[in-house]
Amino acid sequence: MRLSRKKAIELCIELWTWLAKTGKTKSEWPRWKEFGDIDNDCWFCEYTTNTSCSHCPLVKILGIDCAASFYSNWEKARFPRTRKKYAKLFLEQIKQTV
Repeated sequence: MRLSRKKAIELCIELWTWLAKTGKTKSEWPRWKEFGDIDNDCWFCEYTTNTSCSHCPLVKILGIDCAASFYSNWEKARFPRTRKKYAKLFLEQIKQTV
């Protein structure tokens, strides 16, 4: 799927808003079915058609390094309450840079 930068950011914000409310994992987002096969369940990977996290466009587009962001904490979280917390913080990082 070919995305514009604007659409990738819009979908990313929508996804992370849902994650912050539910505490679920990215693969559980019900809207994935609408879009078909998306690389790594990530709109930024889809935007660049890149499947390597080492080239994550969050750095290029938004100036966010996933390893130095709340994304890393969210990814390691084992419980919904913790995932909600870090998803909300990561979402705020994204919104601050847009």
